[in-house]
Parts: sequence; structure tokens; C-alpha cells
Amino acid sequence: SQQNRVYFSNDRTALLEEFYQSHISFSYPDRETIESLTGHCGISQSQIRKWFSNRR
Repeated sequence: SQQNRVYFSNDRTALLEEFYQSHISFSYPDRETIESLTGHCGISQSQIRKWFSNRR
């Protein structure tokens, strides 16, 4: 079976990448930050977590 892939828009990716780069020494966002990013990006918390996991 084929997995559903989520493709992030450039805006979403830029926002997540900006957070990642500005927190490079500890790139594990807390729950509050994940909720904030979820609101800004319009994607689920699990998608945010997975993006950071893949990015690290």
C-alpha cells in the first residue's frame, strides 16, 4: 500500500526551517511551540513533529 505524503508549501517549510535554524542547539519544539506552529502552518501537530524528526 502506498503511504499518503504531505507536501509542505514553501511558506510552511520556510516557517518551520526558520524555527529550526533559530533553535539549532535544541531543535525539539515544546508543546506550546508546536501548537503555535500548527496554527501558523495550518497542519496537524503530528505533521509538525514528523517534520522536525525528519529534519534532525
